[in-house]
Amino acid sequence: MSDIIKFKLTNGDVFGIYRQTLERYPNSFLAKLIANEINSSFHSRDADNAFMIDEDPMIFSAILTFYRCGILTIVHDDLRQAIIDKYMLPQIYSASSPAKSLSCNDEPKYVHISFEHASSTSAQTKPHPSHIPALLGCPFTLTHTNSYRSRDPIEIANYLTCNGYSMEQMDVNTRAILMKRIN
Repeated sequence: MSDIIKFKLTNGDVFGIYRQTLERYPNSFLAKLIANEINSSFHSRDADNAFMIDEDPMIFSAILTFYRCGILTIVHDDLRQAIIDKYMLPQIYSASSPAKSLSCNDEPKYVHISFEHASSTSAQTKPHPSHIPALLGCPFTLTHTNSYRSRDPIEIANYLTCNGYSMEQMDVNTRAILMKRIN
């Protein structure tokens, strides 16, 4: 058995992830899929032995990011819940969850920063800004939609870099950024 599991989407995109990363969530769909890889009636594979999955590439990328980082970067709550249900992911943070007071010890390990939507000029964070103590008191204006008005995700990332985070990943096309708390 290979340590890297490959998934080929119906549009032809191929994704890879380490087996042990998927096994972090043994009750999830993808972990159960690889656990049953010997039983070919449970799944289909292509000529390169990649599991065939019918999913949107951006959504599937977000799902694999969840396995790697524990953050589901899907913004729309209804779609988010549908993906959690479909892939049998554990219940995780939702943007509609009520805010609570957090100490620096509760600082999230990862923060995802992106534009609010494709045509937006406002940046948003996941988890919610009130769940990130490093952003409390930051100089940026928070809107009623909990995004930072007229801010590029890079500006938020720069602020977090000065307040205990480092940049893990960045999509140069969408300027979506994954930040990791420095211990």
